[in-house]
Amino acid sequence: MIVPLFARLIGLAGLLLSLFLATASCSPAPQAGGGIGGTGSVQTVSSGPVTKFGSVFVSGTEYDNSQTIYCFDDEPCSSENKLKLGMVVLVNGRTVGTDLTGAPSRRIAETITYEEAVESTVQSIAPDGLSLMMLGQVVHLDHNTVVDPSIPGRSIANLTLNQDRIEVSGFIVGDGHILATLITMQDGSPHYEVQGTVKNHNLAARTFDIGTLRIDYSAADIGHMRSIASTSWDGVVVHVRGEQWDGGGTAPAAGTLVATRVIPIGLGTDDSEEANVEGFIRQVSGPGDVVVNNLRVQTTGRTVFEGGTLDDLTVNAHVIVLGRLSGGVLQAERVSFEGKFELESNVLSLDDSTQSLTLTGFPGITILVDEQTEIEGEGDLRTFQGIRLGDHLKIHGRRSGDGIVATKLKRSNPSNNVKLEGIVSSATAPTLVLAGATIDTSAIPNDRFIQSDGTVIGRAAFFNRLVPGHQISLKGTLAADTVVWTSVRLKTPHDEH
Repeated sequence: MIVPLFARLIGLAGLLLSLFLATASCSPAPQAGGGIGGTGSVQTVSSGPVTKFGSVFVSGTEYDNSQTIYCFDDEPCSSENKLKLGMVVLVNGRTVGTDLTGAPSRRIAETITYEEAVESTVQSIAPDGLSLMMLGQVVHLDHNTVVDPSIPGRSIANLTLNQDRIEVSGFIVGDGHILATLITMQDGSPHYEVQGTVKNHNLAARTFDIGTLRIDYSAADIGHMRSIASTSWDGVVVHVRGEQWDGGGTAPAAGTLVATRVIPIGLGTDDSEEANVEGFIRQVSGPGDVVVNNLRVQTTGRTVFEGGTLDDLTVNAHVIVLGRLSGGVLQAERVSFEGKFELESNVLSLDDSTQSLTLTGFPGITILVDEQTEIEGEGDLRTFQGIRLGDHLKIHGRRSGDGIVATKLKRSNPSNNVKLEGIVSSATAPTLVLAGATIDTSAIPNDRFIQSDGTVIGRAAFFNRLVPGHQISLKGTLAADTVVWTSVRLKTPHDEH
């Protein structure tokens, strides 16, 4: 997802300054990645969340960070490593050597830049604890969200409204919606930051909106926005910083943020022999021609798809793209679909020969377990062979062909809870189709059709908003071998406001 181009050229002396400026100079056009950081070529660029340490892994790609310069927020760049799991960062670096396939054998991070997706006090918290609102943005949590120990009890339910100031790192999912990868208490000088897609741009008034938040940029530094060809900024994904926010009353009202700086989000370069970016698809121009944040991504007949197909490149699809960046366009060599499915139910069938299983209530879904699947749970579960019929499993996985490949499988204590979360492939009231499973929602009460911020919208409005590519979460209970579906919620809507 291509993350913010976290733009600041803050002074580093001597060699450090030269190193940073080598990857961060003048602004490319927003369609080419946007932001400050230069149009020169770099060997490798990566944008995504920190997923592992011991060196540093960004969206699963390993970088040697032994000599890295770090740029955090508006602090001076330095060699101090303050990375946390879940931080969405931008890496500029170089490659050393190649393996037998011609791929780089080693990647060295020269600079790692971080700036949060939103920073503010908390306006509201959804009753189910799966989302909160700040600066008029709905911040969603999922099973991958890291809640920092600085949050009391590592639970957003313990945050004090209109008092606790937090930072959120994550991905822009739609207008006014952010999927959090990290939530932590703000511990520096208080200010306000927000990322999102510009709408309602008024050039004369020098204002625009992000979600329900009005941005007043009349006194802001907008030097890096001048690279945008059109006088209208509508549709451009930006990062806004400000020192003054009027609060706007109670959520969902968001008031006005007086901006001190507005910057288009991007990679900081137009050309790179290797680019590895993670994010949500924001626009689809045609088959295999999509936009993630401000970056155009194109596939070819040689592109390899993992966890999905060309037809799955839809608005709101969560992807990791590896390829070559040329002239500001990412030519995709590999597209992986991420975070697509979560299932919970009892084991209905097992097949040792194929290491596959099915769960009660999900007709048509075969779940495959491979050597990459993380297996754990009650009874010291470690292998597929340890699973038994009737076991209650919680599974995270991705689409692959006609089934789902489990990335994580956990056995829990016996339960009647059932859950199916994933990308909708078709929807015609009252029926939903996810990963080949057809779900009849007729038994779900009208007041249990819920939108992404936790409010009730009812059956008719739910199906009117739902389109293929949206992610939803279904919950129910088991009665013998039958599932009684009790609720359904939109998870990652597009432009709902």
